[in-house]
Amino acid sequence: MPDFAYINARVRAMRSRLLDAGQIEELLGAPSFDAFLVALNATPYGRELQEALTRTRGLAAVDEALARNFSATTQKIRSFGDGKPRALIEALLLRWDLANLRAVLRGKHTGRAEEEIMESVLPAGLLTEVSLRELARQPDLPAVAGVLEALEHPLALPLAEGLRDYLQGHDLLRLEMHLGRYYAAHVLRVARGGGHNETVVRGLVQAEIDILNVKTAVKLGRAEELLDADARRRFFIDGGAIVTEDLFLLLSASETAQQAWRALGARGFPLGEPGEDLTAFEQQLDRLLARSTARLYMADPLGIDIVVGYLTLKYNEVVNLRLIARSRMLGIPRDLVRREMLLV
Repeated sequence: MPDFAYINARVRAMRSRLLDAGQIEELLGAPSFDAFLVALNATPYGRELQEALTRTRGLAAVDEALARNFSATTQKIRSFGDGKPRALIEALLLRWDLANLRAVLRGKHTGRAEEEIMESVLPAGLLTEVSLRELARQPDLPAVAGVLEALEHPLALPLAEGLRDYLQGHDLLRLEMHLGRYYAAHVLRVARGGGHNETVVRGLVQAEIDILNVKTAVKLGRAEELLDADARRRFFIDGGAIVTEDLFLLLSASETAQQAWRALGARGFPLGEPGEDLTAFEQQLDRLLARSTARLYMADPLGIDIVVGYLTLKYNEVVNLRLIARSRMLGIPRDLVRREMLLV
């Protein structure tokens, strides 16, 4: 059975194909979108870009190339392991399956076309591009749930459970919260145990849950329509390491928010009370999580740390390239783009 010593040796070889700072600067400094395409074609994304350009043009070709490259990368890493290592890697990849499924559900909920939905997904994990396209072409949410069940995907059961309430009130947020709770519980269950690798995966998911709960609580506390405690409680996701349900309720009420921020600081939450710009606050939280996760690449050479760190670096690269492509299409100055990049 391959262990993480074997898996990490394969992943380290893949690390050498990530773009270095000089290549990113060259792409950022491309004088036009066509020049950007030429520069991107000279990188490890070239093969997928050439294939995409035979089917489409412009940003759609870039998005397709980046998505296919990222999907192939995650599938390759998934194939390196079996048994418990593979289960932990699949648990890590489930975060992208959840994000992609949410994009499909939102698209179906708002009546978006298949191609519009596909523009907002980034295939990884168990949901490949083919699977996501099949989900995106379904006529409604019950049909999406049927396809997901046929795929025997871990999120099929919670989607079917949540669908019953959705069909009564068409409350998409409630359905998404149900999926989010299942995701957190599922990954924490897979990562149960006292081993190093389980601890790393559990810590990552708990940090994600804490950040999501803080973002949600701050929004609730600043909403025009203030909800009572029972109504706010339905937005809480259990399983974090720092944000308990009681802290969430304090944080989501304007009169007790400062008390909650003091408690969060004492427990080691990385940021203090936000200012008026909540978007900047959320971006700062996302960057802190991305940086701490990427640093795992330099941690235990025999643990899952290398896989976690590499996947973070790869995802960061793809997100940044999508941003750079749009900036070259619209002529946005490179300094402005650099400030918006996830990690530089």
